[in-house]
Amino acid sequence: MSTAIQWFSACAQEQRDRVTLTPLAPFSGEQILGNASSLCARGSELFISQHNGMLSMVLVDEKTHTFSPIIELDAEKPYQQLSPFMLGNQLHLLAYNDSDGIFDFFRVMPDHFAHQCRFQKTYGDITAGFSTVHAFAYRDSCQFMAYNKSTGTSRLYQLTVPPNTPLGVDMTWQKEWAKGWENFSFFTLGGENFFFKMNPRYNAVNIDHYMDDPSQGSHPVGTKLPLSMDTTQTATVALQEGPGFVAYETGNGQLTVNRFHSDCQGWTCQAKQAVNAGSSRLLVINTSQGPLIALI
Repeated sequence: MSTAIQWFSACAQEQRDRVTLTPLAPFSGEQILGNASSLCARGSELFISQHNGMLSMVLVDEKTHTFSPIIELDAEKPYQQLSPFMLGNQLHLLAYNDSDGIFDFFRVMPDHFAHQCRFQKTYGDITAGFSTVHAFAYRDSCQFMAYNKSTGTSRLYQLTVPPNTPLGVDMTWQKEWAKGWENFSFFTLGGENFFFKMNPRYNAVNIDHYMDDPSQGSHPVGTKLPLSMDTTQTATVALQEGPGFVAYETGNGQLTVNRFHSDCQGWTCQAKQAVNAGSSRLLVINTSQGPLIALI
């Protein structure tokens, strides 16, 4: 099993649909990644929740290979899902604890996290147990989705800005999907929201589209797409020719970089490389110099 973090840069080549994966030296302070309960990146801004309940934002400098801590907060509990989003031209962070079903929303200030609201339902349509959570801009609103791979519960919520409270939450759409969907990768094309997902239980790989009307939820636009069911980790990546995803197979160490087709009926593999097997987490950091890939 791999224990050291593996770093790669993904550099576009002159030839169309060709990316070179180049191994990189370790980053100073990277040990914080190995102790994380969850992490996510927005450009060079990296959000990390530690198992001890500390929530942090650090900046990644691809030139000096360093992590620079910017904000830290003792949230008193770990989060298993983190998702940054923009609201009112201000950076926010959704932080989710799956055991308690807590959605915490923070405004990301220059020197601190400002807690805006907490959303939690402990009876009826409970909010515990979601395995995938993601916040995103939706037309002129801000939404977040939540899916439970054990039960198939799929929900879409809208963030509101009431007059007397910082934020509010309304459920927009609900449906029961098949169980077992995982490795979601969210992306936009032509201003529309899409997501890739795979289901090893049914040997299924889909690309779905969120409808123009949020109350209609999503529907598949690409189905029965080819991907090895040995894939254990995926992450969205910004490529020179459009959005794509990075896929990693823990068992054999196969790493690929793929660009989504504009018709969402598949993708083109831009790079394939055998790397160390055994990593349990994949992180893509879309910096100004190009994507960085970390296998943790």
